[in-house]
Amino acid sequence: MTHSERHERLKNATSGAPQLSKGTLTGDMKHQANDIQLLEGADIQLLHLDVMDGTVWPKISVGSGFLAGLKTDLIKDVHLLTSHTEKHVADFAGAGADIITVQIEQCADIAATLTRIRDAGCLASAGIYPTTPLENLLPHLALCDVVFLLSIGPETGKQTYFDVVAKRITRLRETNPDLILAIDGAVKKDNVGELASMQPDLIVTGSAIFDGNDPAANIASMKDSIQQASTNS
Repeated sequence: MTHSERHERLKNATSGAPQLSKGTLTGDMKHQANDIQLLEGADIQLLHLDVMDGTVWPKISVGSGFLAGLKTDLIKDVHLLTSHTEKHVADFAGAGADIITVQIEQCADIAATLTRIRDAGCLASAGIYPTTPLENLLPHLALCDVVFLLSIGPETGKQTYFDVVAKRITRLRETNPDLILAIDGAVKKDNVGELASMQPDLIVTGSAIFDGNDPAANIASMKDSIQQASTNS
């Protein structure tokens, strides 16, 4: 699939209420196919994959081989939460990523990395931590298809910065209304409606759905909250 085909597909997927981009790494690692089928059956459009190498965030998750083994038509949304992100772009593009997000804080050359992602046929996405000045991102917006606005960072502890995210959504809508904007970090069932009212295009969620209870019911609850917030906005 080409970059333009991926872009059109994502635009179509996000043309209405904010869409959930759902990770399955908090689900059953032995039965990822079952979790993915659950997402597909619930009309989730995007599959989110956090890639961590233990150098930025303390966790180590999965690599490009894991992505390559996932058999699904969901939009594969890969977030590189690693150091030296530019070194990993080719591997994840080759493994089937549709969106590749790199944190601008971990990029030696932001423009070159975003260009490399597009040249690989993927959608280029820049992530920014809430404590990083937005001005560090603005010069690179022309190279972005998506922007990930994080409400937390590796050094923010349990504190969230949803107020910062809301202001950034407003400013980026004014600056470049064609950008796809995503909220990532600390998304829960009890705040997803509030986040949807900020009018992002994507809301990334992990353990809020695979919390050990009923994931199908969790998805339905979150989608209902998003729909109500979107109707009232």
